[in-house]
Order: sequence, then C-alpha cells, then structure tokens
Amino acid sequence: MTTSTPAWKSTEERNKATIRRVFAEFVNRGDASVVDELYRPDVVDHAGLPGAPEGTAGVKYTIAGLREAFPDFHVTIEDISAHDDMVVIHNTWRGTHQGELLGMAPTGRVFRSVGVVLWRLDEEGRIAERWEHGVASNMFAALGMRMLAPRKGGRRTVPGVRSVTRTVPLEDGRAAAWHRLTAELLGPRRREYEASRRRLGITHEVLRVASRPGQDLVIVHFETEDPERTRKRWTESTHPFDRWLREQVLDIHDEDPWAGPATSTESAGLTWTTPPRLTPGSSQDPR
Repeated sequence: MTTSTPAWKSTEERNKATIRRVFAEFVNRGDASVVDELYRPDVVDHAGLPGAPEGTAGVKYTIAGLREAFPDFHVTIEDISAHDDMVVIHNTWRGTHQGELLGMAPTGRVFRSVGVVLWRLDEEGRIAERWEHGVASNMFAALGMRMLAPRKGGRRTVPGVRSVTRTVPLEDGRAAAWHRLTAELLGPRRREYEASRRRLGITHEVLRVASRPGQDLVIVHFETEDPERTRKRWTESTHPFDRWLREQVLDIHDEDPWAGPATSTESAGLTWTTPPRLTPGSSQDPR
C-alpha cells in the first residue's frame, strides 16, 4: 500500500504542519529520524547549542543535548503563523535539569521559558534556517548560566497574560524605515510610546526586523491579558500618538499588525516592558 502525499491548501499550511511535526516527533519525543526528511542538509541554525556542528548534525546535536540535560524536556507551541516561506511560533520550553549541560552538572532546577522562534523553509518545504528570541537565553538564565544568554537577566511572564505574535512583510528598502521608526520610539517619543502601550493593556512588546533572502519581515510580539480588548482599543483610539503611529506603520507596508489576525538575524529593534508598578490592575494603572 502506498502513502499519498497530503494535498495542502497553501504553502503556509504545509510549512506550519512541518514545524508542528518537528516538535511532536523530534523535539518532544526524540525521534531524530525525521531530521533528514524535514531539514535541508545545509540547514543554518542561528541558535544551536554552543559547539554544535553545521547542518543537520548540529540540529541533532542541539536537541540531543537538551534532552540529555532535561529528560522531561517539552516544548508547547502557544501560537503559530506563516507567510510565504516563513513560520513564526510563540512557544514555551519546560524541563528539569537532571543531566549535564555543556559541562554543567545537574542542578535539579525546574525551568519554564517563553519566546519566539522564526523558521525559513525552502520551496520543497524543508527547513533551511532557524532563529530564536528569548527562549534559550531565559533557560540559561534560569539555570544560572547567564554567560550563555545573549540577553542577560531573563524576564518572568506575568500569570494570566497571553502572547500574540504576528509577522508583516516588508518591501525592498523598507527595513530602514522600521529602524528609523523604532529609533524615534526609543528616543524622542519614548514617553508617548510607553503611555500608549499602558493604555492598550500591553505589558511587554518586541518589534524586530527579520532579514531573509528576497524579503524582510517585521515580527511584532506583544503580551496582554486580553488580546481582543487590546485590538479594539488600538483600532478605536483617537489619541494623537496612536493615530500618528498607525499612520507610520501603514505608510511602511499597508498592514497594521496590531489591528487583528495578521498575515499572521538579529537587527536593531525595540523591546519594552512595563515597570512593575504600572502593570495592569496595580494601584497606579491609568486605565
């Protein structure tokens, strides 16, 4: 009996199914036999464990190392979106440090780490590149291995907060416009930007440009107690700053990643977290 190949409705659906298989079969169950099927031999993993070799051997090395260090290692996909050959997930890593990790003896510590992972697949649907933001660095920080964390001093997720990750394509030459916008938000308009995020109920936000062959993407990741309420506040806001920011974003690429379900390398970007005294529900919450 022959097994037929699924007839996917779109490239995006095929690619999302591939990434789900990576976690279900390889990462969470340890079946490395699927790597040669799902990955290109020359895959580039920009976030493998230190010392990982190139190509699929490095992919296997990284997951084997994590599963040896954390026998109960498990990754949950919280949200997944795709555009053309790119897939973006928000995920949660969990595990108990019961084995050696990069020369560090077991500590018995239990960790939970959240972050964003970006994948690029080729025309045949095989994984060609992988980037991640926050997950590994938070894991290393939780284990006291901060020297391996690109961003020191990991951040705890507020209970009850939901994460939203969306991607928006950038036309040629528009990445520079995003960099100029985030520089303005970090500089002369920072106070207005922070006040805007508090009005919307956003407690943490990351705006990043992901460079890839052919076309760049903007990744918008934010955390809020109620994504629909945040979307409604944003789209209905008449505040001068919110109107200005919407105009800037739409001028760059004709899509608003905060407005609803979106076509949803490290670079200069913007990361913002509300100070603890201004988290929603506190006595100083301006809502």
